[in-house]
Amino acid sequence: MGRIPAENERFKEWMERSSRSAAAVARDLGVSRAVLSHILTGRNKLSLSVVQHAARVYSDFDLTFVILGTPRDMTRLEEKSQLPKVVVAKKTSIAPKTSVLRASGYDQLILVRDGKFRVLEPEGAEH
Repeated sequence: MGRIPAENERFKEWMERSSRSAAAVARDLGVSRAVLSHILTGRNKLSLSVVQHAARVYSDFDLTFVILGTPRDMTRLEEKSQLPKVVVAKKTSIAPKTSVLRASGYDQLILVRDGKFRVLEPEGAEH
């Protein structure tokens, strides 16, 4: 028999970690025990419909981990590290002559990756 696909292995790992029996998972997902058994042994690849059902039925099912191999929390951390650094500029840090010092705050503030920012004023703003 060939190698078990990585997705199938991760699905099996999720079942073991959550202490769910194959019979219970098959019942909850609406598939036969034989279908689930074939997935767990690698005879059949994990199907999209089984993964979708699992994501809908189980709140602890980590879709990102099973499909991509990256834990959900790790993906969020990677996404956060890709975001530009947010700089909170106090109104007092901008020259008082600018027209962006309004009671309501800034109109639009563009944050740049290197920590700088640019203030966009509305059209027709007086300087």
